[in-house]
Amino acid sequence: MSHSTSARSPQTRPVGQRPSGTALLTLTCLVASAVSDFGSSAVRAQERENTMVVEEVLVTARRRSESLQDVPIAVSSLNSEQIRQRGIQTEADLQASVPGLMVRVTNSSNQLNYALRGQTVDSFSNSQPAVLAYVNEVQAGGVTTSSFFDLESVQVVKGPQGTLFGRNATGGAVLYQTKTPTSEFGGYLRGGLGNYSNQQLEGAINVPLSDTWAVRVAGLLRERDGWQKNLYNGDDLASIDTENVRLSIGYTGDKLQNQFAAYYGDHGGKTEGLRVRNAYTCLVAGGGVCLQGEPNPNNPSVDVGDLLFATELYPEGSVAALGARNPQIVELGAQYGFAGYASYIEATESLGLDKVFNDQSNDSDIQHTLITNSTTFELSSGLTLKNIIGYNNVESFQSTDVDGSPFFLLRMGDETTLNAGYVYDTQQFSEELQLSGQALDDRLDFIFGVYYFNETFTNRIPLKFIADYQGDLFGPAFAYHADIDDESTSVFAQGTYSLSDNLNLTAGYRHTWEEVSIQHLPDDAYFQGAGLTGEFSQKVDRPSWLLSLDYRISDETMIYLAHRGSWRTGGYNVTSINVTPDGVVPDSFKPEKTWDIEAGLKFAGMLGSVPSRINLAIYHQTVEDAQKTVYLQITSQTGNVGEAKVSGAEIDATFNFTDWLEAGFGYAYTDARYTDPQGDVIGYTFEFGPYADAPKNMYSAYVATRNMIAGVGELTFRADYYHTDEAFFSNLDDTIGPGTDLPEYDLLHFRVGLENIFGSRVSTYGYIRNATDEEYERGGLPLAGVTATNTTITGEPRTYGLEFLYRFD
Repeated sequence: MSHSTSARSPQTRPVGQRPSGTALLTLTCLVASAVSDFGSSAVRAQERENTMVVEEVLVTARRRSESLQDVPIAVSSLNSEQIRQRGIQTEADLQASVPGLMVRVTNSSNQLNYALRGQTVDSFSNSQPAVLAYVNEVQAGGVTTSSFFDLESVQVVKGPQGTLFGRNATGGAVLYQTKTPTSEFGGYLRGGLGNYSNQQLEGAINVPLSDTWAVRVAGLLRERDGWQKNLYNGDDLASIDTENVRLSIGYTGDKLQNQFAAYYGDHGGKTEGLRVRNAYTCLVAGGGVCLQGEPNPNNPSVDVGDLLFATELYPEGSVAALGARNPQIVELGAQYGFAGYASYIEATESLGLDKVFNDQSNDSDIQHTLITNSTTFELSSGLTLKNIIGYNNVESFQSTDVDGSPFFLLRMGDETTLNAGYVYDTQQFSEELQLSGQALDDRLDFIFGVYYFNETFTNRIPLKFIADYQGDLFGPAFAYHADIDDESTSVFAQGTYSLSDNLNLTAGYRHTWEEVSIQHLPDDAYFQGAGLTGEFSQKVDRPSWLLSLDYRISDETMIYLAHRGSWRTGGYNVTSINVTPDGVVPDSFKPEKTWDIEAGLKFAGMLGSVPSRINLAIYHQTVEDAQKTVYLQITSQTGNVGEAKVSGAEIDATFNFTDWLEAGFGYAYTDARYTDPQGDVIGYTFEFGPYADAPKNMYSAYVATRNMIAGVGELTFRADYYHTDEAFFSNLDDTIGPGTDLPEYDLLHFRVGLENIFGSRVSTYGYIRNATDEEYERGGLPLAGVTATNTTITGEPRTYGLEFLYRFD
């Protein structure tokens, strides 16, 4: 559903008559034709068939500009107009427009990670993401909230990546392309007002300085009050306060081109608060009591003797005794009718999901700097040299109540500090040099190059357990604080050779040498208590590869078969150690390896008299030594699980039934399971399952209309529907962490606009998102092995507002 087939686009290509194809395509032809002809004459249908065309969608999934329909892998693409029409402002908004994409949320609304085909990364994990984000071809990570303003496109490439993009990834890549300066003066100004006092101002101006130089400046300011009430202190959570600016400078000569972009963002406000989902005295779904020292009955190899049980630590009547150290909880207990943890859970069940009890401030303070520069030089008519350099820095402070309750079960800092939090600082530098072109009478398109990447990630997490008990029951406050450095160097090559006019063979290979090191810093608990004062490192080098065949059945239809292999590097756990005969060393985990096979069909043409686009992909993926995180005792640990398999199918379709009516749908089916569920984490053996972050079914649909009102303007309307099945936010729901399911939910969005009012350049829009005001949970933090509780993040409620747009291009 992410590709418009509007006949209004200036960038179009004609298509032929009804193509030959499978029975499925023939049936779709008949249905689409019947719908489009309803209420119209045969003459009108014939006129439309002769004049309407399918828009050509250009993508860069293979590091060159080409038609989406020519790329033999699953890709979804949104251009700038589609981003605006769908009201996409954050990563979380993307999933309704990209079949199979899940934007998972863990311990705060700023802790966002992409999940594709079941591949993702857990919160407080030291794994590299399974789905990597790129801005202007530069890999950019870190804890932040991206701002979707003045973008040229967003592309989502699905499945294992590694041959063409800088970092290896086992799930996919999300490619952001910002708008580049052009040779014409222009720009826009957009303002918005909405409920929760939402105020937004966005704009861009493009100024040509000469025949070869141009500059573009874009910015976004947004403020919004919070929609979630923190009953602990009366604060409104989930508020937004963001300031963003981007400067782009472009040079276009006869043979040399250069595109420079510098971005700075300051993201404030308060994050959405975690809410306790459940708590149990024993880590078994059926209840019971685990006595100190007994093994976990669901998994006998795991001794739960050191686990903290919330309902045992805070029995009924204990609230009054906590008054000296936590007087706020005494007042809350009297007001809401709870005296211990069990009655607290019962008392809060009747409150809506927009109510939380968080004993931290939930302040968020993020500064993000990103600089990209791309230089292209045409060596000859068939040979191009390109250099891409990037710098990314994200400094993030988050004050989060990770246990999601007024009890000081697991607290950032000590019992006196409301605004203590954890700090993430990510610095990345990358350099890529590539040579591309055509050879062998233009039958071969090729690219090869070298790539260097360095990331330094600093992580500081201050913690205090059971801080509201007198006498430091579980010891004083401490901190995890370490630097992790990741240095990667690789060489790569990929080529597509035309075996015939209709058959192409693509082969790609990358070899990567990667070194990951860790250095615990002086205030770190293991530096002080275990003497971890040195630098520890591990090296690995592995290949990534791609093989594909694509065959064009007709001008409108292409089928393909692809096989890929990739991996993501191993690393170290900041929060755990191993005691060996040679001394204490940081705990580490191995690289994750994956390979898949994908078959697909891409169609862009006329179904009856309806210009249509249908892209279908079916895949099967194997993951070995899968990197998964367990939250146990005092820490989060990443380890390796034997093997997992993921099978599925995705379809993305759009139809232009008339010149004023467009509709489409997307669907993703995912069957993810552990085939070897045993995983070793810091000496413990766990049995993993079910597979988290992989809803069985996700689907969406939309309808969009456009009608000219004579003398007034163009009236537009759009309705979007999105559904996701149940998913799990823990990979251990069947064993040590029951109760981590996220129920299915449905969302409905509407948008209406009046464009070019009275022939002017002014347009206005009204929108309503989550029109049914559905209450739903969109992520969570499984602390079963730490506090015997699970917490969740709630989805946004109904929001609505007005936008005003003025274009001067």
